[in-house]
Amino acid sequence: MRKSVLCLVLLLLCCALRAQVSGGTDLFLTATAEYAEGHYAQAKELLVQLHAQDASDDAVNYYLGLCEMALRELDAAEEHLLAASQLDSANTWYIYALASLYDARHNQARAGEYLEKLVKMAPGLYNNANTLTMVADSKVVARQDSVALRYYAQALELDPEYAPAQLGRTELLRRMGNFVAFFAGLEEFILNDAVRPEIKSNYLTVMMDNIDSPFYWVWGDTINRLVDLDLEMHPEDYAIQLLKLRMCYIKQDWQAVLDQCGRMAELARAEGNKDHLGEALSIAGDVYYQQMQDKKKAYETYEEALKADPDRTSVLNNYAYYLSLEGKSLRKALKMSRRTVELEPDNATYLDTLGWLLYLLKKPKEAKPYFKHAMLYGGKDSATILEHYSKVLEALGEKDLALYYKNLAEQKK
Repeated sequence: MRKSVLCLVLLLLCCALRAQVSGGTDLFLTATAEYAEGHYAQAKELLVQLHAQDASDDAVNYYLGLCEMALRELDAAEEHLLAASQLDSANTWYIYALASLYDARHNQARAGEYLEKLVKMAPGLYNNANTLTMVADSKVVARQDSVALRYYAQALELDPEYAPAQLGRTELLRRMGNFVAFFAGLEEFILNDAVRPEIKSNYLTVMMDNIDSPFYWVWGDTINRLVDLDLEMHPEDYAIQLLKLRMCYIKQDWQAVLDQCGRMAELARAEGNKDHLGEALSIAGDVYYQQMQDKKKAYETYEEALKADPDRTSVLNNYAYYLSLEGKSLRKALKMSRRTVELEPDNATYLDTLGWLLYLLKKPKEAKPYFKHAMLYGGKDSATILEHYSKVLEALGEKDLALYYKNLAEQKK
């Protein structure tokens, strides 16, 4: 029954397409029915026979091109779809098929050309925010910025909250250097409830990854305001929480960093996410030790982090290294350091910590292999690692080699 209905529908389509295949109507209907069922190879085989009989039939070329496109035979599909369009240039189905083909070929400019034709030929069907945005995107690729902005504006006039048009226009304004309009558009994008939170935070994060200090000097307050706006709208989005932490770091507002770590830890506990909790506590511990000079609080925070995430290497390493600097709990530090090297055996920083702890425990012979390994994975770029290695070598009586690495360390300082 289903196939009979499909055949009836395709018969009507064939009439609309003006398919006149002499003596081959039944064959054509069978081919189109096979296509409708998704049997593209079978349909193509029949259509090739019809094409051999009459290569000037636009409907045969059209369906043959569709089959070839479905089979990813894109060169052949382009040839037959272009032929169909040339034979009947007013047929919007043919033009839409070509737009789809060029989109599949990642030729956005050509796809846009055909979509633009559709908007003009059949505005009732194609004058919508989606099609207009696709045309605008193609104009961006073609570096026709003013035309692209016009199409984005038309799309947003039809649907003011259409996110792809908002984002496309915003990104184009950024590229054009119109930053006042860019940030205004970005604010609209962030305020759009239809956009998923992770898309907003990802865009803001990528933007921060690609700006330089002079740009931040001028626009930093605006960026901070937008980050706060996104955070207010989506406090459950860990990525925007992390970006807010980054903004606090840039300002070197260490109390703000600790407060933000606290909010991130609270969110992680509510979600039951041990990885996020470990990350937030790890950062807080580092700030307590490095910036606030509160060793007691740092160690308490590290302990809490390890309860949440026992194998977080950044905590294990930093905790162990700071204990080594104080000469405290070296056996505990050694155990943590060994675990970091088990987890990341080629990390020069972690190898250095383990080797240094062994040296402090009067085991330079055991320490040496870890330093040798560290030299292979970036250790030669660190003055601290080179200096530690020189002391291990000196303890082993290898004076010349120790002096060599000591000199290298001095050059790195």
